[in-house]
Amino acid sequence: MVQVMELPRNKTTAQEVLSELVIPAVPGEYYAYHSEFTEDKPLYVLMKCKANKARSIATAEELGHEANLLFLFDSSVQAQVCAIKLAQASGLLGDYVSGDLFGETWIAPAKITAEDFYDLRSRKDVAGMVKTCETACSRREVSLALCPNLVVAMMTDGGKYGLFLVKELTPSSIRIDACHILL
Repeated sequence: MVQVMELPRNKTTAQEVLSELVIPAVPGEYYAYHSEFTEDKPLYVLMKCKANKARSIATAEELGHEANLLFLFDSSVQAQVCAIKLAQASGLLGDYVSGDLFGETWIAPAKITAEDFYDLRSRKDVAGMVKTCETACSRREVSLALCPNLVVAMMTDGGKYGLFLVKELTPSSIRIDACHILL
């Protein structure tokens, strides 16, 4: 029997409904995308491209290992990104969310230019992306201050590798261009 999902009667589209589902990345599938994170949706999930990458903190427990990073906004034009386990240990996800739900995520400046990022991304250079991530994340950093045009490398204990470029940074939002893969 096929289950049919009934859409809400307001202006919500099928794509908007699907984008909020938990749709895990597929091993070996390369994803390139744009995303915007806000104070309301600061969780970064490295899921399949049909899934919205920006999620609310209230969804952290439901997302479990799919939740990877949390963007932290300041009153200035300064923002940070931190690993989900650090966010949980610091109480940023609420007291009721267990750290056992999340995997390890490491981040670091990728030490490549925006042009290099776009070249890797457009060529879908998985080997180059993985090497960049492994080199950058070898120190196992879990928190990083952000600035425009910074390229951030990320990797997880679950085999996800990715890069994102900070496109725009405001006191309440951050726009990125990104790519990732699950190996």
